[in-house]
Amino acid sequence: MSTFIFRTLYVQSTTENLAGRFEFEPGLNLITGDDNSIGKSTLARLPLWTLGCQFEFETTWVAFDVRTLLKLTIDGVDFFVTRHRHVVRIRTESTGWERFEVGSDEFERYFANLFGFGVLLPRRNEIWIHEVPSPEHYFSAFYVDQLRGWAEPWSSFKLWKYDSWRRPVISFHVGYLSGEYFQTDADIAKGKQEIENEDELIDKYGRAVEVLKLLAPEEEIHTTDSELDSAINDVQNSMVAVKRREQRALSVLSAKQEELEVTKVQIGIAKAAVEELEKDYEFATEQLTEDVLVCPLCGTKHDNTLLERASFLQDRAQASQQVLALNERRAKIESAINVTLGRLEKVRQDLAKLNRKFRRVDKDVSVKSILESMGTDSVRRRAQLETALARERRIGINKKLVDKKQELIELIEPEHEENINSYYRSELRDLCKNLRINASFDISTATPLSYKKLSAAGGGADASRLQLAYHLATHRIIRHFKTEILAPLILDTPNQQDQGALNYSLVSAEIKRRATKDTQVIVCATRHKDMALLEKGSHVVELSAKRLLSQEMFDRFQASFQRWFSEEI
Repeated sequence: MSTFIFRTLYVQSTTENLAGRFEFEPGLNLITGDDNSIGKSTLARLPLWTLGCQFEFETTWVAFDVRTLLKLTIDGVDFFVTRHRHVVRIRTESTGWERFEVGSDEFERYFANLFGFGVLLPRRNEIWIHEVPSPEHYFSAFYVDQLRGWAEPWSSFKLWKYDSWRRPVISFHVGYLSGEYFQTDADIAKGKQEIENEDELIDKYGRAVEVLKLLAPEEEIHTTDSELDSAINDVQNSMVAVKRREQRALSVLSAKQEELEVTKVQIGIAKAAVEELEKDYEFATEQLTEDVLVCPLCGTKHDNTLLERASFLQDRAQASQQVLALNERRAKIESAINVTLGRLEKVRQDLAKLNRKFRRVDKDVSVKSILESMGTDSVRRRAQLETALARERRIGINKKLVDKKQELIELIEPEHEENINSYYRSELRDLCKNLRINASFDISTATPLSYKKLSAAGGGADASRLQLAYHLATHRIIRHFKTEILAPLILDTPNQQDQGALNYSLVSAEIKRRATKDTQVIVCATRHKDMALLEKGSHVVELSAKRLLSQEMFDRFQASFQRWFSEEI
């Protein structure tokens, strides 16, 4: 049988300079003292807290900001676990630290794998996703809180993340269902969601086609599939090419027209210059006879020599050459414009050819109309293709689901379940006899799942012992059928004023009989006059009236804590 045993727990407050060290042994461990408020319940919770469980500690304890190191043994292998706030680290003697965030999927999978906890639960509002639940779900079979746990089994932790988690968790703990069953069930849930997704896709494409029928009724195009494919190819290639040619031609045409206008202006300026120079030369040669002219206003002298008159002829010749050059440039621009216009005409001819190619039998339609018709037809074809693919995928998924469901059926063994129930009833019957419980229900029909129907005819005293009987019987089932690694059974008894109902004179012998050296049972109880039998031969953790942690222990283990929490991970 696989078991794990708590060995040593170190606790340190980072705010109060206090610490403690607590030893546990296989078999029966008794955490006791003379006072109700000395930290028994807190000490019982701390190993579980170190392993990732969440508790609602008192405000004064939360202020201590404790960090812990727990040594435990799993099938003879020592594990070391530290926790500070929401960080857990785990290692063995031969491995390094592995670091996890409490509540993370990574940690919960690691924890479940370490302790053989095979339950998978559907996520709330996403039931097709099955995931590993938190450590509290594992320890719910092994920890009895001093308040809620004695009122109703499986209530020691406040668990809210999953709906209806108790039945599947109990079914795994007692052995009705295996980890393989939960994995197969998770695959089925995922497959059902995939089928639903495919159905939604099919419906979505169906609605898209209906909208097309309403807004763009299907029109007949008198072409074969090959002709339609050819037409589509022409649209994708020819039309794009024609459009690009048109854009280039328009761009060139715009630039050339602008250049032509500028050239026309330059020609006008050059011609005007030629005319002005001719007039200046005629005036200088025919109207003026002197070689020197005096300005009547300012008295400035101007040369009118033969050389000066000849310069007018030279300037006129240059202006005339410029006019000729500009006219040649204008001719080239006009030629380029004509070529571009020819290209645009060719584009229009190509468009006309495409129109003729897509012409209907009954009437002519534009390329735009044909494209719109082919566009809606393309959507219809795509919808039909995607719908066919979705249906094909759905068939494949459904076939796998049929196989998975058959596997699930084969994983349920009615005979094995009946063996578990028979064993449970035998245990419960013996416990009721040994603890002198007068059950008010039919034990011959009881199962681990019918815990809510537990009731005793003797009132409060019998009811408390009946709850204990249920927990002891469940623990024995897990131990006997080996469904997972067996954890220590932690029984945090009610406060002193309520302990009379347990009747230690009856329960001590039964608990000691079950707390063998290959298991571990931890009982928290205020010292009671009838506890002598429970203490005898047990490992007793005696808590004084002082605080759970002390300054002395802090000084003693401060260096160790510094080393443990500064080690590389």
